[in-house]
Amino acid sequence: MKPFKLKVIGSTMLAAALIVTTALPSFAEGSTEPSMEPAPFELTSTKAVKVARVTGATLEGETVPNPNLTHTNYALTATDLGIVWDATTDPEDKKVMVAFGDSYDDGWGGFGGGGNAAGWRSNLLAISKDTDLSDGMTFSSMIMDENKPGYAKEIISSAHNTSGSGDFTAIPTSGVTVASRHYIHYMQIKNWGANGRWNTNFSEIAYSDDEGQNWTKSGVQWGAASKFAQAAYIKEDGYVYMFGTPAGRFDSAYLARAAEADMLVKEQYEYWNGTDWTKNDEAAAVAVIDVPVSELSVAYNSYYDKYMMTYLNENRYAIVMRSSSSLTGGWSAETEVVRGAEFPGLYGGFIHPWTNDGRDLYMVVSEWGPYNSILMRAKLDVGTPSVNLIADPSFEKQTSGTLSAPWTLEAGKGGIDSAGLSRGGGKNVWMRNNAGWNAITQDVTVEANTEYVLTGFVKTSQNNNAGYFGVRGSAGNILKETKFERHDHYTKQTVRFNSGSNTQVRVFTGMHSNGDTWLQIDDYMLLKVDKAPPVITLNGSDTINLPLNGDFTDEGAVAADSIDGDLSHKIVVEGSVDPAIVGTYTLTYKVTDSDGNAAAPVTRKVLVTGEAYSIGNVTFKDIAGGTIAKLPKNGLVIASADVRNNTGEAKTITLVAALYNKKGDLENVSGLSKSLGSGATETFSGGFSMPGNNSGYTMKIFAANSLTDLTPISAVSELK
Repeated sequence: MKPFKLKVIGSTMLAAALIVTTALPSFAEGSTEPSMEPAPFELTSTKAVKVARVTGATLEGETVPNPNLTHTNYALTATDLGIVWDATTDPEDKKVMVAFGDSYDDGWGGFGGGGNAAGWRSNLLAISKDTDLSDGMTFSSMIMDENKPGYAKEIISSAHNTSGSGDFTAIPTSGVTVASRHYIHYMQIKNWGANGRWNTNFSEIAYSDDEGQNWTKSGVQWGAASKFAQAAYIKEDGYVYMFGTPAGRFDSAYLARAAEADMLVKEQYEYWNGTDWTKNDEAAAVAVIDVPVSELSVAYNSYYDKYMMTYLNENRYAIVMRSSSSLTGGWSAETEVVRGAEFPGLYGGFIHPWTNDGRDLYMVVSEWGPYNSILMRAKLDVGTPSVNLIADPSFEKQTSGTLSAPWTLEAGKGGIDSAGLSRGGGKNVWMRNNAGWNAITQDVTVEANTEYVLTGFVKTSQNNNAGYFGVRGSAGNILKETKFERHDHYTKQTVRFNSGSNTQVRVFTGMHSNGDTWLQIDDYMLLKVDKAPPVITLNGSDTINLPLNGDFTDEGAVAADSIDGDLSHKIVVEGSVDPAIVGTYTLTYKVTDSDGNAAAPVTRKVLVTGEAYSIGNVTFKDIAGGTIAKLPKNGLVIASADVRNNTGEAKTITLVAALYNKKGDLENVSGLSKSLGSGATETFSGGFSMPGNNSGYTMKIFAANSLTDLTPISAVSELK
């Protein structure tokens, strides 16, 4: 069922939409009338699964569809990003556009961006009219080079100046269509820095009036230090809202807007200052999402009547999602949608605009290693994302150079840096001392007997050899700590601990100084650890009776997790069934969620039933080798048969040809004892001369335990 809410943009109430609530109406105190105030709610998401490849060749071992085969159809072997937006200009011909960054043909270097390799194009553009994403997103076309058949062209020109001081490349960051005009916000890269960092000359809007075939640079630009070096567009009530982040992956997100008619009039842009809109004053823009935010995508989900945003959180090494009832604030805590541990080198996470009328969340996600994009799907639900319990985790709310609440300088010297020394945002803590203990702390309320994980980033002087990162209990006892020494770059520290009887803990980071020793700290996170395991449910019966040599298809199982959602695709089945061997088989189904919680294993018994030994290809022949259908009165008769051991163990059995008189008494026997391995077949021949007075006699061939125990242990074939 869908919840209801009042939709708010900024401080202005626009509409109230009563849909279907997931909770009972509330009642005012002393009143019998239900309140019309909607119950507040937030969205969570399951972990996303790969649906299909969007660009590039199918990878070795990859089983998902690859509908576009861009490496052969468009000379697109490797590419960056995959920004998708509704580009419909004719209601009878709906389409989306998908913008890519640096792209390469067969000259690509094989890992990540290929620099100035052959076939380098700074950006490409695809068009898709595919409305069913369950099997992938199929391109209708790409914008092609008129002079080079089969070759997608660069749509926004770049000088490809790799000197580091010019126009290196032009990377699209967002797109939007207003009326019949398409807009792309792109950043002109000056140079690439360390991982996740780069510098721009400026960012600019380009536009196309001919369905993406040609693009004009508008001259509407944001400078190199702008808060809008990268953008995410969303249209709402005659405005185009533009979320922005500075260049790189370690800063906050800001918000601006322009009337649709004023997209190319920069002086008309308004910036959200925390309480209202300020025209033509980017400096007034305040952070609406704290660090770190990168490759941001924003969309509206009509099913839940909520705004959603997805982006890469570099600190968590995950693509995360937030939801809100307002674009200007009230954004929920983060839910991890895709983890780098499962999809190494991930980034991007651009929401497809046509699938936001239900619980599905489709995104185009990039992977650095294969340097291509894939389509992924997650499921949305009403829930409460796990909140970072550290207040002011990146020190962005500190107002001076002196460390202040909620942080405390426990001992030694320290304060706030604001000089570009941070890992993320504009601020970090520094500590420096010649001797003694030097540390910062924060007291945090927690739940007793609960598992938590604390992370943070430290950078040290070369002589540091006694740094400590950890958590103390309310009595001052250390619950968990990790020691760190020299770190020339910000390095992640992690401790996982159980709160025990504590309802408040003290987070600390510090060092025992070794002469002039310094420490920089940034970007803390304290999260409750998911301890709920997935649940596995068998499809079909837990016990199956299967006849020997019958057809067996495992019906499998499904697995569900409160955080990861459907984990059926990750179930591992231990054991196998051989329908050709009688016995009892056990199939064990196991799965582990992304937090390492293992489901209780579930088993299925398969009972393959039938005779332990089987007889086949039975023939009776006379001395001349002719097949006979009746016992002759005289002459030699030879019986032949294949005998198979249908059990799971090697067995010694006796293969028997026996002659019985009309009274059923044994007259003659020919036999051979033989060891047969499991599933092995032995061909046996045996015979004897008929006595001449064999009226009513029967010749039989079968398996027995021994020549002294001729009780058949297999089917019996006979000739009379």
